Amino acid sequence: MTPATNQQLAELMSGVELVMLDFDGPICSVFAGLPAPVVAERLRTSLRGLGVSMSLELERDEDPLSIYRRSATFGPAITAQVYEHLVAAEIEAVGSAEPTAGATEVIYAAQAGGRRVAIVSNNSATAVESYIKRHNLASFIDHVAARRAPDPTLMKPSPAYLVEAGTALGVPADESALVGDSVTDIEAALYARVHAIGYANKAGKHERLLAAGAEAVISTMTDLVHLLN
Repeated sequence: MTPATNQQLAELMSGVELVMLDFDGPICSVFAGLPAPVVAERLRTSLRGLGVSMSLELERDEDPLSIYRRSATFGPAITAQVYEHLVAAEIEAVGSAEPTAGATEVIYAAQAGGRRVAIVSNNSATAVESYIKRHNLASFIDHVAARRAPDPTLMKPSPAYLVEAGTALGVPADESALVGDSVTDIEAALYARVHAIGYANKAGKHERLLAAGAEAVISTMTDLVHLLN
């Protein structure tokens, strides 16, 4: 992180009372132990079993959340079935998820500084809650806004989960910031009018997140720790 970015983040975080964290990326690598392509194939198998005729794009899609989103085109009954299979896979996956370096310290530092912390995720709320309980983080997380029903339209880039977290905790949008590693995270933050901080954990993400509208981009979660203390 450059000195200019550090100064920019310091100014931004000085007015933030609610730190929203995306789950897959900023907190952990959900599919580190159970690879996403394996889960994607499970979902396709369930679709085949339901008699769905799949496009070439769907056959090649290796992102489970993308397949779930695409399932909406087949109607609510199919979406509900895919949703249940995805939740089961995510719960299994978080058992071997790899924690992101510095993520726990960010959560601790935010709480120690008197801020609220929410997880805002396109992943299953049950899976998120399983992970934070397993890693003894539940008492440090004030709210989990994530998938609780088979409705892909609520997923980011929709601002729905961000609005839910802010409303639940009573913190205005302009006093909230989302840390996310995808363009859809940044888009959701902009729609919700909360501050957008990009987490560039892979090559090429820094430029994409800035182009999407991130106010600042960090390369490690530890970049945030001393700013939150």
